[in-house]
Amino acid sequence: MSINTEKYTQNPFLKGEDLEDGERMVLTIKAAYETTFPSGDTVPVLEFLETSRKLTLNKTRVRKAVELFGSDSDAWVNRKIALYAVPVQFNGKSQMGIAIAGVKPAKQAAPVVSFDEAEETPF
Repeated sequence: MSINTEKYTQNPFLKGEDLEDGERMVLTIKAAYETTFPSGDTVPVLEFLETSRKLTLNKTRVRKAVELFGSDSDAWVNRKIALYAVPVQFNGKSQMGIAIAGVKPAKQAAPVVSFDEAEETPF
């Protein structure tokens, strides 16, 4: 029996390099909460239904989430969000970060109504 090494080596948090250039990953928010890292930093985090990977929220992402869903983070649960890669500067170095965007609800097709030509219509 072999060891699932990905379980021990994969970062539990999504990073910009996890997304292909131009890719939009649409995920459903499962939970929004604050977590404290060993460094002592406390940051907001999103968990998703479709993946075990989480997303930390910096000020820019928090502002966007508030713009999209309002300031009550409990209301974010079960809402869809799109993640996409963007170039950012961090510690003087250029790297890929993650930006978030809203997801337009899918348009529902109008029901198809067919009439049998032999059938008499009431109008």
